[in-house]
Amino acid sequence: MAEKSTNLTQGLKLTPSLIHTLAYYLKLLEMPSIELEVLIRDELDRNPLLEEVEEESEATEVETENKEEFELLDLYASDDIFSLPQDSDEEKPDPFENTPAHNDRLYDHLMRQAKRKLSERELEIAELIISNLDEDGYLTLAPEELAGEDYSIEEIEKIRRIIQSFEPVGCAWRDVREPLIAQLIHLGYAPDSVECRLVRDCLKYLRTGNLKQCQEILNVDEKRIIQAKQVIMKLDPKPGLQYSTIDPPYVYPDFIVYWQDNDLDVRLNEENIPRIRIKKEYLEKIKQDSEDAEFVREKLKSAQNLIRAIEKRRKTLTKIIKALLDYQKDYFLKGEGYLKSITIADFAKQLGMNPSTVSRAISGKYIESPRGIHKLKFFFSAPVANTEKAFIFDKIKEAIENEDKTSPLSDVQIAKKLARMGIIISRRTVAKYREMLNIPPHNLRRIQG
Repeated sequence: MAEKSTNLTQGLKLTPSLIHTLAYYLKLLEMPSIELEVLIRDELDRNPLLEEVEEESEATEVETENKEEFELLDLYASDDIFSLPQDSDEEKPDPFENTPAHNDRLYDHLMRQAKRKLSERELEIAELIISNLDEDGYLTLAPEELAGEDYSIEEIEKIRRIIQSFEPVGCAWRDVREPLIAQLIHLGYAPDSVECRLVRDCLKYLRTGNLKQCQEILNVDEKRIIQAKQVIMKLDPKPGLQYSTIDPPYVYPDFIVYWQDNDLDVRLNEENIPRIRIKKEYLEKIKQDSEDAEFVREKLKSAQNLIRAIEKRRKTLTKIIKALLDYQKDYFLKGEGYLKSITIADFAKQLGMNPSTVSRAISGKYIESPRGIHKLKFFFSAPVANTEKAFIFDKIKEAIENEDKTSPLSDVQIAKKLARMGIIISRRTVAKYREMLNIPPHNLRRIQG
């Protein structure tokens, strides 16, 4: 197999057929299970070469007349053997797992504006940025990660700022203040206005209602602070959401966590997804010189694309969900307070995948467990900016200052309190931040009553 793989990769390139299959796979990867079921049933109606089977073991693939092309596709799809001929021995990632994800509605809306305003090179950078936005409009990769060897960080930042001026204003943000400031400037407020300065320099105090501290920092009276605050409260901190799909009234879980041999395991919920295969009786028609041969070849390739894309989707999602269960097992076993904080980028790095592929894979999907039904996004956090970290420090300090001194709060209890405020961090992170504040653990804070 190694020799065969080497021979195939000598002229490795993305053929039109392979590009089509890649695109199909990425479309399926982003689909929740309930949408995939609809798509497969539509294909069963449209493609006479496909048939539904009862057992998974009966769902098989067939050889095509273009065997080498699909062997090449296997190389692209394989996490274990894919590599490119090159001078170094550095392993190259699977392109199936390194194609950007995007919310179609937000992506299309921003790209239409980019095509009207940007040059060809600028448009390339814009597409790279917009493809890596999550449903909130947050840019999931840092500018230096996007730049790579093709673009400078300055170019990335320039185009990112331009995208922030597009409608909805403020997308491609990396810091919680950015969409708010972008919207203020769009409304006509100057960068040095009280409104912009309040967001830029006093957001953590504004959140806690500490207007006196805002007055001192900005050197303006309380009336002006309140006036500016009223403007800010009307802004949208997550501008991308207005172009995201609305949650369905009934949630169909895409993954199910269950007990197996006294341990937790997880599986894809594919109970309603049809198992399909290609009808063998049509294969003989390919070899015949008949009017039907070309039609059969076309439908065969379409069927092969679908079957391979489904299998690759299954492989990618299984890899992600099993890794997530392993990482968050304490939460599934013990519940609230044991949720570990991790960004999509860090999680993807552990898996050797592109963050945008993980983002696509978890988009719009739900998991059912003994803890209830959650969006997969629930298990991931955005990177904590310095201003956000300072805000969390204040909340930890505040919780400890107001605790019952005869029964101090444990780190788990503090994590639960923060979670109720919408701040999801792990017990370990609470302990780390507490130590950075030079506050001892709860057993050393206890005062005898």
